[in-house]
Amino acid sequence: MDWIRENKPLAAILGVIVVGSLALGYLLFDAWSVYSETKEGYLGLGGQVAGLKGSQLAPTEANLKAKQDAVKEYENLVTTLGKTVLILQPKVAPVNDIEFQEKLKTKISDIRKAVQSKMQLPAEFAFGFDDYTHTLPTSATAATELMDYLEAIDKLMKLFLDSGVLSVDLLERSKLPVEASKAATQGNNNASMRGQVASNILEKRQISVVLTLDQGPLQLLISRLTSPSDMPYFTSLRLLRIENQLQDGPLHSEVRLPEPAMKVEGGAAQAEEAPSDEIKPPEPATPDAISVFGNELLKVRLEIDLVKFLDAAAGITAQTPAGR
Repeated sequence: MDWIRENKPLAAILGVIVVGSLALGYLLFDAWSVYSETKEGYLGLGGQVAGLKGSQLAPTEANLKAKQDAVKEYENLVTTLGKTVLILQPKVAPVNDIEFQEKLKTKISDIRKAVQSKMQLPAEFAFGFDDYTHTLPTSATAATELMDYLEAIDKLMKLFLDSGVLSVDLLERSKLPVEASKAATQGNNNASMRGQVASNILEKRQISVVLTLDQGPLQLLISRLTSPSDMPYFTSLRLLRIENQLQDGPLHSEVRLPEPAMKVEGGAAQAEEAPSDEIKPPEPATPDAISVFGNELLKVRLEIDLVKFLDAAAGITAQTPAGR
């Protein structure tokens, strides 16, 4: 400290030199870091440019021919798929309006006889075709399409029965395009349940049901919906909502333990057991607990799309605009 007091000018100069050296060192370090990052970015960009120049996507005649061949192969596969789904799809037998109404009434009677006490149905169940139990379709074309629709829903109902569904509480269906004019005349504006024509290749027919069943039958039903042997129609599960049938637990006063079995003592009717060396298990004890939760059934809402492929599916590639 004495030296600094005695040499103030020299000490000030040395201090400035030290501070300047530290500042220059920081600036040098910062500049080197920026330089390194810039260099790495430049080298990476150069590698990307070199990769793009040497890639197979370059606009050359060979690459153009390879792309055209790939697109052609894809078109052939799509057309083959379209023809295949039309073959796998159940055929539609032409019917007239009177035949459709007669078959509808027959199927209503048959399903009620089939379910009996196994599965409950709504009081006025008609597969969603309630209007046609007392009126006829507008044309033979409409009757044929409705018959195909009815066959699919009938198959779905039999699938419910075979899977162990206990009750069909609600069944609604979307309207077909051939019913659109009739529905508009009657003032039906329920847009959520109208047939959805996704394109000129396929048509989606939506079915909404509310079921009462147990967990095992539900799992079986979902798996069988996609099995061609159980469901020959193309289906797509749009919505699955599951709720417990009972939302609240029982009150304490509602829970009752089983009464113990009363033993009959004495009397002429009671026969004495003969002495025997046979070892018999003891009588089961009276249960001291019962299940309160977990025995309730499920309320399930399903929205299922029945996918109907149209004849145009056989020539999908012919509908693709040129240049795509």
